[in-house]
Amino acid sequence: MARTKNFDEDKVLEAAMLLFWEKGYSATSMKELEQVMQLNPTSIYNTFGSKRELFQKALRLYMNSALSGFIDAITNARSLPIALQNVLNEVIRLHYNPGHPGGCMVMLSILENEQHDEETRAMLNSALPLLRDTLVKRFKQAQAAGEISTEMDSKDFGNHVTALISGMITMAKSGFSKNELKHLIQSSSDCLLQQCGI
Repeated sequence: MARTKNFDEDKVLEAAMLLFWEKGYSATSMKELEQVMQLNPTSIYNTFGSKRELFQKALRLYMNSALSGFIDAITNARSLPIALQNVLNEVIRLHYNPGHPGGCMVMLSILENEQHDEETRAMLNSALPLLRDTLVKRFKQAQAAGEISTEMDSKDFGNHVTALISGMITMAKSGFSKNELKHLIQSSSDCLLQQCGI
């Protein structure tokens, strides 16, 4: 007869995600994972698999939560200017959340690319293009609705905003203040929207 698990699988996976997010894959030891998850090695292995499989599950959780916040900020906005403000402010919301380690788990993990296998790299490499493609789609919707000029290239816009988000995450992680990032959001938004004819 199978034993009933006496722990919340989602809760312990979130604990692992936060540790990987803070320290990265290679610097996170199984002993540390056991401590934050409050599980023994057998329970971790039986439930989540190897350390690499656990990391992939934690990364998937991150992408379904934190990354989806960026996607929702773009798709749920009623106009392109609001979408732009919302997605850039999502950097501040994510980084300065006291329950988060700061920065972005995807970007931090990409920087240790050599530590990952092909499946993990494919997951990581899909994140920024997904964000960029969501921006491109929203931009094209705004063009089709006559909301903005048709002169600016949608892919250029998407790449520009994705680079801005990546840069802001790096700046936040390296100690730039929330006010500095807010000023950057405003000035960058103004410049981009002027190029869009708004």
